[in-house]
Amino acid sequence: MISRNNMRRILMFALVFAAALAVHPQNAAPVKVSRIAGAASRRIEAPIPFPAANESWFRARSKHFVFISSADENRTRTIAAELETLAAALTKVDATFSTSSGPPTRVIVFTNPRESRPYFDMLRDRPNSDVSGVFVSQREGGTMLINDGSSWRGGDRPPLHELVHDLLESGGARIPLWLDEGLAEYFSNATIRRGSVSAGEPMRNHIATLRQRTRIPPAELFVITRESDTYNLPPGQDVFYAESWAIVDWLVRSASSSGAEFYAFVHDVANGVPVATALQMRYHRSLRDVDWALTRYINAPRAGWSITIPVAQVDTTATLRAIDRATVLYELGHFIAGMDDKAGEAERHYRAALEVNPKHAPSLAGLASLRVADAKYAEAMPLFERAIAEDPNDLEVALTYAEALMQDQAGPAAQTEASAADDTRRFRKARALIQPFFSRREEPDFPTGRVMADLGVSYTVEDDVTPGIAALEQARTLLPNRVDLPIHLLGMYRRSGNREKADQLFAQLESMPNPQIAIAARAVVARADVMRANALTHGNRLDEAAAVVRELAADAGDTDARRDFEKQAADLTHAATRNRQIEAYEQIVAQVNSGMFREAIKALNAFLPTATEPDIVHDAKELQKQLAEWKP
Repeated sequence: MISRNNMRRILMFALVFAAALAVHPQNAAPVKVSRIAGAASRRIEAPIPFPAANESWFRARSKHFVFISSADENRTRTIAAELETLAAALTKVDATFSTSSGPPTRVIVFTNPRESRPYFDMLRDRPNSDVSGVFVSQREGGTMLINDGSSWRGGDRPPLHELVHDLLESGGARIPLWLDEGLAEYFSNATIRRGSVSAGEPMRNHIATLRQRTRIPPAELFVITRESDTYNLPPGQDVFYAESWAIVDWLVRSASSSGAEFYAFVHDVANGVPVATALQMRYHRSLRDVDWALTRYINAPRAGWSITIPVAQVDTTATLRAIDRATVLYELGHFIAGMDDKAGEAERHYRAALEVNPKHAPSLAGLASLRVADAKYAEAMPLFERAIAEDPNDLEVALTYAEALMQDQAGPAAQTEASAADDTRRFRKARALIQPFFSRREEPDFPTGRVMADLGVSYTVEDDVTPGIAALEQARTLLPNRVDLPIHLLGMYRRSGNREKADQLFAQLESMPNPQIAIAARAVVARADVMRANALTHGNRLDEAAAVVRELAADAGDTDARRDFEKQAADLTHAATRNRQIEAYEQIVAQVNSGMFREAIKALNAFLPTATEPDIVHDAKELQKQLAEWKP
């Protein structure tokens, strides 16, 4: 029997993801704060005093909002009903306004101005803020902070003002600051009745400002940003809000009863059309006409006038429950934790909550999340384990823990980075944390989108990503503004070989206005194809793997990356050729060992003219010589 002590093993390759493609887009959108008053600039460093210990607070849930409120039960319900009614009216009027399809907007209601002011000062980063409400856009959704203990000037009500910012944010309108604030001011003065909403009555405080103060030329007003002194400092801020309201008021009054011209104007400006051009297109007016209109607000009494929007069958129900002090401090800390550079203040709130209740699971998870944000995973995980042990039925705690376990794969850059060695263990543990809560899917507050998103992401470590695709497709429908979900889906489509869906999704991501998303999409495609090529390689499908790597080379924008991929594709092709020759030669050896000499000689004669590997050719020729001595 012929033996082959140096028989070659089938060659296998593990491709290396080119470093040039490992981009890291920013995955945290900047916090956006909308405010309605200002004060002198000076940095705030003092810790925020906590609300009074003897205060009663409620947690309320309406259709689109979650309230953390120190107002009494009746007032909290009234605010909820007003917000739901105006939201229903505006979303009916135009798609510029939309209720959130993601997490419900949170509304934190203070009744004591002394307690609310430190939070407003923190957001403004200046003391003594004359503020009655803000809207803050954060990664987890929008939050309104409302001071419900003030007397509103001119009928202006902060809950409604901040609601408009929320609806514009959810609608995706990228409108200039003057229009954003002008719309918020205009509808903050709405009168809400059963079955209708009226808006457009004169705002006396703004009219008085226009009469008493030097106006801002419209051309200057239209380019003011959130960073401008005119917007942030008292000398110009009151005028900015007054003029913004007056121009919106004039535009609405100048439109037809349907408001078609006004909302066409808003859409134009949101899509980058200059204000002067949009005015001419929709109203056949100029900037001079705007200036003339403002003069009329100064020189003549503003006639009473309003628009009425009918609304019917609005669900204004709200469920309320009292919450303890630990939960109040946690909720305030959780809001602060979403702000840049405020981790220390958030931790103060969490620790204060734990002083009240050392077993408060959400606060333990909050502390753990702060450690995760600093990449201190060794400190975070024991805190999460304590939180889960204290309350294994808290879905928010379980989801936060699961997301922390998958932190390396969070956000738009998720699949552009190489997997860590323990990814599989961590991601499967995340899935195990989530799955028990599926029995609660019928509960009204169940966050189906977030749960399905986390479940889908957990499958990125598996060879079979089919369950992950199904979960992420559902999550994407429920959370259309989550950019990380299509990023993950794109990678899974490519890994599963579904090029049609992958190509459609890739085109959508490339067309997004944020260039970071397009860069991330290209990197995800590259990494997914590398993973697919590796899977094909380990399955000994080297020719298919080489074809995938050649596509990577063709798409690589970096010269070094292209060269690396081309070399790996050539190596795979060579390995595939070599393995086929080894297998063919092994079959001939098996024939010889089975005594099938005639068949082996015939096979060798056919094999040698096609063989290219020198060592295999050498061994085959030696075998051919031995067989030449065989006599049938």
